[in-house]
Amino acid sequence: MNRWFHKGNSRRFFRIDMPIKVFIIPSAPIQDYEIYASGINYFPSYIEKEIETFSDKTLYWMERIQEHKQVTSALFHECINDIEFLGHCIRTMTRGLNPRKDPSFKDSLNHHLRGFSTIESIHDSAPKTYNYFKMIEEKFTIFMHAVGEAVMNSTPDKFYGDRNLPKKFKSDRIETVFQGEDVEKVPLVQAILNLNRLLNAYTEIYRQINNDNVLRQYPEDWTTHNTNISASGIALYFNKQFKMFEKVDVLMQLPMNKEVLFFNGTIVDIRRMDKDNHERVAINFDFPDGKNQNLLQNEIQRFEIEECMSIKLS
Repeated sequence: MNRWFHKGNSRRFFRIDMPIKVFIIPSAPIQDYEIYASGINYFPSYIEKEIETFSDKTLYWMERIQEHKQVTSALFHECINDIEFLGHCIRTMTRGLNPRKDPSFKDSLNHHLRGFSTIESIHDSAPKTYNYFKMIEEKFTIFMHAVGEAVMNSTPDKFYGDRNLPKKFKSDRIETVFQGEDVEKVPLVQAILNLNRLLNAYTEIYRQINNDNVLRQYPEDWTTHNTNISASGIALYFNKQFKMFEKVDVLMQLPMNKEVLFFNGTIVDIRRMDKDNHERVAINFDFPDGKNQNLLQNEIQRFEIEECMSIKLS
């Protein structure tokens, strides 16, 4: 069953590469746990390794900062501690466990929601550095608040998410500003850069969790994936981990009339793509509804015709 996409196009439905808005979620969440969780692994080994790398690099470069060493060391350690608390909460929720079961959770949450308290120690002596840390702090506090709301309000039957989770932050500029050979060996720059990447790794994981739980009813907000698709199945890339032979709900929105098609699916193949920390996930449609299958086939044919018409003949 897991060999359908190895057969070229020698089967009933021709498959093509086509972009389309898709929403995929396991059909059954984790059962009998403290908080609603889909069962998707948002922390596969390659993501964990990436997080560890960012943390190690932050500490590596921090230790090489010479100016105001004691102050900057305290600041970086506080930031890492805050960010790792955020990560701990996210990890715990993905396993169906609720961090608020810990009696000290509320106090810890309120403490971390205050942001980077040590940051004020560099306000006058290093105003530019202070501004970069404030950018990182802004994103951290927004996501820490969102995660805190999810922890405090989610139940075993429903995840409390936010459809309007912010997407753009001032800290996004750090990745662009701190590029170039002239800053590759500057300890402070590299420490800030990797600290920002560490935070981004966790916030992007939480964004996926939030979106997977909130956006099912909002197809206009779904991600457009570059897929390999036919009327009998679909293959696409994720940086999260499904289970082999897992049953999933597959929803897609047709671009022309915005109609949403639903298919029951089964994960039939998972391939790790080493170069970019993604997995290629192939899904068979299980006994698809004839109407939806015809609509999808029509959309595939329409896309093929448009692609052919766009080719300029010399």
